[in-house]
Amino acid sequence: MSNPESTPSDLSRKAGELLKNTPASVWHPLSTKFLRSSEGMPWVIACSGGADSIMVLLLAYALFPKPNERLTVIHFNHQMRGDESRNDAVFVEKIADRLGLNFELGLTKPSPKTDEGTLRKQRQKFYRQVMNQKCANVLIQGHNLDDIAETMLWRIPRGVGVEGLCAPRPVQELFQFYLVRPLLTLSRDYIRKALTHQRIDWRDDSTNDKTVYLRNRIRKNTLPQWRADSDRNVLQGVCRTRNLLEEQDYALGQWAREVLQEYCEGQSLRAVELTRYPRGLIRKVITLWLVEIMSLSVISHNQLDQILDSLDAQKDFKLDLARGFTLISQNNLLSQNIRQPISRCWRTCSIPFNCKTFLPNGFLLEIHALELNSELLDQIKSGMVDQRKNAYLSLVELSEKFYFRQRQKGDRFDPLGSPGSKKVKDWMIDRQWPQDTKDRVPLIVNYANEIIWIPGFPPLKGRSINSHPEKVIRLTYTRSTSLC
Repeated sequence: MSNPESTPSDLSRKAGELLKNTPASVWHPLSTKFLRSSEGMPWVIACSGGADSIMVLLLAYALFPKPNERLTVIHFNHQMRGDESRNDAVFVEKIADRLGLNFELGLTKPSPKTDEGTLRKQRQKFYRQVMNQKCANVLIQGHNLDDIAETMLWRIPRGVGVEGLCAPRPVQELFQFYLVRPLLTLSRDYIRKALTHQRIDWRDDSTNDKTVYLRNRIRKNTLPQWRADSDRNVLQGVCRTRNLLEEQDYALGQWAREVLQEYCEGQSLRAVELTRYPRGLIRKVITLWLVEIMSLSVISHNQLDQILDSLDAQKDFKLDLARGFTLISQNNLLSQNIRQPISRCWRTCSIPFNCKTFLPNGFLLEIHALELNSELLDQIKSGMVDQRKNAYLSLVELSEKFYFRQRQKGDRFDPLGSPGSKKVKDWMIDRQWPQDTKDRVPLIVNYANEIIWIPGFPPLKGRSINSHPEKVIRLTYTRSTSLC
């Protein structure tokens, strides 16, 4: 383990040498392509101080050296290892300082919960907070080739499909920003040798030796034994398998969206007609419908199995999927409840404050003026707000009026965290929304017909809450439980 003070004064030059020996041509091509396409935008680089995160930090710095002020190095201290944790933070801050980069430190109080899931959620909350503050939508991480193999071994016993076996992905959208992992083609051993060759130190986390964590047991025991028993290069084979699975998952997803668009009717799905398709496709279509159309946050494999088995039996059924969400299969349709026919065309309408406005698409919209307290401000800045359902915007004046309308030709939108304005149609295509969703989602506009929010996106960049205004507005978009 390095001393936190052992940061070479010529680290910038060493980063350049590191890049010569590990050029972008050997990084994962999807991540390299994505980074080049977003060059010039604010980036955030997560750095624990370990070899992998130091490697990706130095490579990204060397390949995209200007302007340095757009790069921010972040480190999260769980405060679980006393002085060792504090020294990790000092070490990473020294690295950032040597390179002339911004540095942000996240801290949390020591918690009795030390499972991997809890620790990951703590880090992600901090990541979202910094991303919002920096108006960044790219977070670079140092996952490597060994991580792919470990993740596969970790997930297979849990019973996952193609989508679950694609992790970690070179580019992944999460919480309205992108995780980019350029080093998925490089082994852990290669990374450490490359750093050692340049005499660049890193920090070792002592908890990686504790077998209380499943991933550590896989790393120390299972993976080495697998490599020893195999007659092939396990890591290269696993890398190719992950890439092929991602290709197949993308193809299945594209097919599923086309089928969803064909069989989706407003808030209902003509599910029985889907039974002529392969079961794997039906599973994907129903998942997309529940998550993206019906806004259900979580659907378990067991629940999906029950739905598919019931459809195979061609019987009507009711199934409680979540609190307040009962799935009904009746008359060849899947729906949350029976609804009146939905009008597909509607005019521009005002949104009165402090009232429920029932929309023609079966949803309701509410708008409230609020006093912004510190707790709410922290939730907004940390990214804990579900932007598919809620938006918080600064209030220009108390007499300001708002309206909702359908999408119109030529509409443009510049949401928070985006590189700039572009057509609403293109934003929706990027999100791969089915046509029905594009047509029925409301656009929230002000008196000047400027789009300030589209449910499913962050609010307008120019109305973001960056300080502590006296008044803000909260827009809420939820499914109506009324048949009126």
